[in-house]
Amino acid sequence: MSEDEHIIEVAKARVVIKNGKVIVGKPLVTHCPLRHEFYGGAKETPESIRKSVEMKIEEFGFFTKNRVLEYEGRDVPFGASEMLRDAMHEGLIDITVCACDGAGTVLVKSPELVQGIGARMTGLVKTSPISETINQLENKGGIVLDPKTAAIDQLEGVKRAFSLANKVAVTLAGIDAESIPLLKKYEKQANGELTILAIHTTGISPQQASMLADGCDLVWGCASKAIREIIGPKAVLQIGLGIPVFALTEQGKKIIAIRMVRMDTQLLVTRARLPKLVEHKQPDPLL
Repeated sequence: MSEDEHIIEVAKARVVIKNGKVIVGKPLVTHCPLRHEFYGGAKETPESIRKSVEMKIEEFGFFTKNRVLEYEGRDVPFGASEMLRDAMHEGLIDITVCACDGAGTVLVKSPELVQGIGARMTGLVKTSPISETINQLENKGGIVLDPKTAAIDQLEGVKRAFSLANKVAVTLAGIDAESIPLLKKYEKQANGELTILAIHTTGISPQQASMLADGCDLVWGCASKAIREIIGPKAVLQIGLGIPVFALTEQGKKIIAIRMVRMDTQLLVTRARLPKLVEHKQPDPLL
């Protein structure tokens, strides 16, 4: 029987969910505007993080056999899963390589399943297999890369995805920036189109940010100082002021444009020198 252990990062705190128990380390980010909007509380503490994780377990079955993959809650305005879902609906992407708790790397052709996997997911670092989650994903058309170990291997996921479709998207943690040259190699070998979305970037180095700048289409600012300083000035489009999302390519711009069209809310679009940041809306501290 495999070990029931899952590791995520929240506000740059290491969170271990083991046999149903939530163990939280010290958060290095003390204020996150997005988490404040969704969960309340002005300051991040181990207790506030533990409560939010336990809420996800209770309401959505995260890290359990009761994982909910039909998400009907409030969208994150500029979340990665929301952008991928909308881009897939418009035919910009055929298949997405993402990571799901209880399954690891998953290849998904359904826009709704991409959203079900990604909504409310935070910084998945490691997971262990949950057969009920894997079966549910497969019944919905998802392909679990390694059902036995639930490994998170986005490189191998992209390689396999190109054997199934031409227009592939992948979510990539900022610390995995060094894998971009190999991802680009797979894209060239397949004569396909690869869209790279860099997420979970808090605490990455300037060198890693530079690698992301050279190969990504969309990059999430999170609480990263390096992203704001290195990616921001190179961006062709920014959306959001507190936790900005930067588009670096025409493909990135198209994905943001599709998301804006499909959002049922008022928006303001203006010209500006990037990055455009509002100090009191930033996470604290930037790492």
